[in-house]
Amino acid sequence: MRIAIIMLGLGLLTSASAADLSGVKTYLNGKLDIQLAGTRALSAAADGYYALAKSADFDYAALAKNPQTRAALQAARAGWTKASPAYEDIEGIVAGVEALSEFDVILDAGTSAADGGEDVVPFDLKLPSGKTLAKPGNLFGVGEGTLWGTVKAYSSGVAFDVNGNGKMDFGDQLPDANVLKAAAAELHRQSGELQKAANAWNPSREDVFGALVGNVPTVGPVFFEDWKSSPFVIGSKSTRRDFVVISRMSDLVGNISSWRAMYRGLSPDVKAKNAALDTQIQSGLNELALYVNKLVAREQTRRYTPEQAEGLQREAQNRATVITGRITQAAALLGVRVE
Repeated sequence: MRIAIIMLGLGLLTSASAADLSGVKTYLNGKLDIQLAGTRALSAAADGYYALAKSADFDYAALAKNPQTRAALQAARAGWTKASPAYEDIEGIVAGVEALSEFDVILDAGTSAADGGEDVVPFDLKLPSGKTLAKPGNLFGVGEGTLWGTVKAYSSGVAFDVNGNGKMDFGDQLPDANVLKAAAAELHRQSGELQKAANAWNPSREDVFGALVGNVPTVGPVFFEDWKSSPFVIGSKSTRRDFVVISRMSDLVGNISSWRAMYRGLSPDVKAKNAALDTQIQSGLNELALYVNKLVAREQTRRYTPEQAEGLQREAQNRATVITGRITQAAALLGVRVE
């Protein structure tokens, strides 16, 4: 979900042999396989939904009466909810590595042309109808806004009981079939392009230290800030269009998983230089993961107040700051300069 990428100037100061970072790439590729399985299922379901809409001449009131409509939408949502967490599990790598970082803008972090900012997505989305959505925002966000109706322009405006529980819940509407088909197809295509880039990438100490020092500090200003303005904290008062289906705390758990995977590759070399420092870094990451996992578990039965969320954010950010300082120290020990 959105990460502020800190571009880091890195340079080797010694000719020491590189750490064995093959495990980082193995972790990345394994999660990408899951992501692609999800986007493939999403795209297939979106195609099916589009075919149903087309057969009804895009009369969404008529489409709501088709018994196949619910199954198509449920399959599309299932694909999205499989792919999105898998991406969060690797976002810390993708967003922090220069060779891969553009994909984070495309898939999960980029803004729309209308919203502006430094990270406007670099693509337009051409719909089957012939209409083009100019720089609509990141693809996971477009998919979320379409499937759950948080972006009005991507909805048909027709109410529909998607989960079939007999009542109208959050997101119970028919999405615009043209937007869903195009967004799902592009999400799957770009996920495949990311996989190609990941296969070509050879991790270095500079890459991994840079990704860690760039991403660990985003715990508070990115993840908690998004969370505080979401329905998971302020309920129906939230006006967010993204990060409303899956809690940002769950997203943060996934990102921490990627940080731990990256540090595992560096750990033997750090330990050889300073065993106590290596232990402190590993313990810090493990304890941060435990802290956020507890928040996720408690979210299932309660909602935190904005005041409580502020306090939790301060605690988490303090932890992240300490970890970042220690990782920076470890980089210096190994002759890697981070600026």
